[in-house]
Amino acid sequence: MVIGNENSSFLKRIYTEDEFELSNFSLNDLDYNRINEQNLIVLNELEQIPNTLSTVLKSFTNSGGTVLVIPPENVTLESYNNFLSTYSLGFKVKIPSVKRVTTINYSHPLYNNGVFEKRITNFQYPKVNSFYNLQSNTPSGILLFEDGKPFLTENANTYLFTAALNNVNSNFKSSPLIVPTLYNIAKNSFKVPKLYYNVGAQNSFEIKVNLQQDGVLTLKNNAESIIPKQQTFNNKVVVSTDEIPIQAGIYTVTNNGIALKNVSYNYDRSESNLTYQNIDNLAQVNTSNSITELFDTLKSETKVNALWKWFVIFALILLLTEMLILKYFK
Repeated sequence: MVIGNENSSFLKRIYTEDEFELSNFSLNDLDYNRINEQNLIVLNELEQIPNTLSTVLKSFTNSGGTVLVIPPENVTLESYNNFLSTYSLGFKVKIPSVKRVTTINYSHPLYNNGVFEKRITNFQYPKVNSFYNLQSNTPSGILLFEDGKPFLTENANTYLFTAALNNVNSNFKSSPLIVPTLYNIAKNSFKVPKLYYNVGAQNSFEIKVNLQQDGVLTLKNNAESIIPKQQTFNNKVVVSTDEIPIQAGIYTVTNNGIALKNVSYNYDRSESNLTYQNIDNLAQVNTSNSITELFDTLKSETKVNALWKWFVIFALILLLTEMLILKYFK
């Protein structure tokens, strides 16, 4: 859900209908009852965050939801900080200075899943014409300006840009970084189950379902029925398994007998991974990096080894000669 009067066409091009269900509301037309049905809420350059919206969003993030905050060029600091302080975030003052985004935190979950083939040190740096300084206790950034200050940071399911993204203030919308950044924020707001999980390992996946009071999910197959550890939120349930199940197979997640999803568990195949001996640690082992040199060496060693045959032949001839001399020339 996108909340704001600012143009959100760039979000529609990223959050396409084949993967996402995107809805837009202005602040005046917002249906608060629909917030808890979402996985991601985007505050698109709201000048202020009303207390009512702030309260609902705090409850939303406490229930596992994700919020992305894109500030306008001129924010109402008191209104924003009232909301952001819950997540150890907050603005100080606006800095009317041009800054370039030059550093990417490659270890952050947004980028460590194959977004980049290699770490880039020289790319098309997006820039902003003004930004907001953050409070000193702000967590480390995801994207950083050239002076090390955060352009995008995150804490407690809340992502925060420190500058407006409209075309007047920034060219970030034209940067290649915007697609993987916003796309992965949305994808990470709801964890899609893996193809399979390993038996006996720490596993966690989400099931999108609204449980009734005291409702529980069950894992079932033909042999057993298991009630796993689970945490219920407004519109989803996070299921965690570790020691159970102990048998590999396909388990059906059910709610009051109604099948919701199938989950596969396999035995860990790490014991089948081939681990090769490091021959550098072995004594009296010679290695060669050239096939030509190897064959030349083998050929030379073969010639040397062939000489022993001649020594044996000559020894036999000399022995025979000596015996003949002893026999006929006494």
